[in-house]
Amino acid sequence: MLKIIFRCDASIQIGSGHVMRCLTLANSLHEKGAEVTFVCREHPGHLFDQIESSPHKLLRLPASTSSSEGRLAHALWLGKTQEQDARQTAEALSTLSVADWLIVDHYAFDIEWETAMRASTKRIMVIDDLANRAHDCDVLLDQNLHCNMEARYEKLLPVYCKKLLGPKYALLRPEFKAARSNLKVRDGNIKRVVVFFGGSDPNNETGKTLRAIKQLNRADFAVDVIVGATNPNQEEVTGLSAQLSEASLYRQISNMAEVMAKADLAIGAGGGTMWERCCLGLPSIVISVASNQQSGCEAMARLGATLYLGEAGNVDIALLEGALRVALSSSWLLISMGEEGKTLVDGQGVERVTKRLITSSIMLRRAEPEDCERIFNWRNTEETRRFSLETKPIVFAEHVAWFVKTLENPDRQILIGESDGEAVGVVRFDRNDKRAVISVYLAPGNYGKGMGVQLIEQGTSWVEHNWLEVESIEATIMARNAQSISAFSTAGFEKKSYTYGKQIRN
Repeated sequence: MLKIIFRCDASIQIGSGHVMRCLTLANSLHEKGAEVTFVCREHPGHLFDQIESSPHKLLRLPASTSSSEGRLAHALWLGKTQEQDARQTAEALSTLSVADWLIVDHYAFDIEWETAMRASTKRIMVIDDLANRAHDCDVLLDQNLHCNMEARYEKLLPVYCKKLLGPKYALLRPEFKAARSNLKVRDGNIKRVVVFFGGSDPNNETGKTLRAIKQLNRADFAVDVIVGATNPNQEEVTGLSAQLSEASLYRQISNMAEVMAKADLAIGAGGGTMWERCCLGLPSIVISVASNQQSGCEAMARLGATLYLGEAGNVDIALLEGALRVALSSSWLLISMGEEGKTLVDGQGVERVTKRLITSSIMLRRAEPEDCERIFNWRNTEETRRFSLETKPIVFAEHVAWFVKTLENPDRQILIGESDGEAVGVVRFDRNDKRAVISVYLAPGNYGKGMGVQLIEQGTSWVEHNWLEVESIEATIMARNAQSISAFSTAGFEKKSYTYGKQIRN
């Protein structure tokens, strides 16, 4: 059973988005059999009730009694130094076995905290979208849209880190994928508007939007107003909603996808809910309520996927009212925005990330003398020989001689892939100056399970760590071996050349 740890926080200042998207991923991992534990600090607005109502464990870190400034822009969110938090987190986890994955979703952490936590976990995944600090992680997830997604993290990540970039990896709850499959056809006419600015909305963009709608003085569309559990302005929003002729107010709803699917226009922030709206093809007027939302909102606007008004501090009631008038008179614009959004997000992002984490359970170790017979048996199976360059069975005495020499050869490395303590396959590298040649095969019964991709990727990381002079890795694959071609392509290998051959003698 995979053991997964999440380190994330919610508060009135931080908002609820980090915890909520981690809960979405945690639920998906739990469905695949993983054991999930959350580690969260007890800030005001912490969302502990939601975590504890899930099937996951919660380890509480004490509330901070003092603010702690640091070198990171969001250091005050933590209330402790990174060193102090890492120590407390490690102590909280001390009664648990080493985790398979530590998933970190926090702007107040960087390479300092992550490196300190390495002893508590086999691997680390960071969820980020700021790209403003270095990380020590094996996987990085940035689900936002940026014009320069790859370049943003240059020199900020280890060379072996796998990057999951863009809204195709958006962590949406399953209800959005389900609602997408049964969407109504929108004709660009606005009969229902949904207003939602996240779980906390401390600066009351919801109230500003309701005042703009009131100034329109129109009664030909309904308004669904949604506020989160930690919204500090609920009383004011309730009063403003009551002043609209066709307004419904919802608090901390669990059927967000259903409400959005019924709407013809959304007005909201540029955080995670932007990807929810895209998944449902819901055209939106968007205001960025945090600095990390600006880049994604601007990229969306360039694609024509949203009507972006700018940062919250620069958007007043008059600008909102004007944007609403544009939307109400431009059915073609709404249809176009909805279609553009749907092409960006298909609702399967959490499944992609889950698969990545589940199948990344393979760990590599160096082959030992005791592996000799095991490797011989695997190599001689018909399933393996069929796609090998040498298809004849190997004689055991010859294999033993080769294996002994290989263990002593510094330019040849055999690595055994293990998952849950069971050996699942072999990856071998032969080094020649700045080039290494890779060979992979699996234990019987493991073909077709995606393990080959993980062996290739883990093996590539091993070379990057241990053979620093190697600049390229090459694989020779039989043209008829479609599975192997697919595995290497998925692992980032590109076709470089063709080799033609003709059998002239048996």
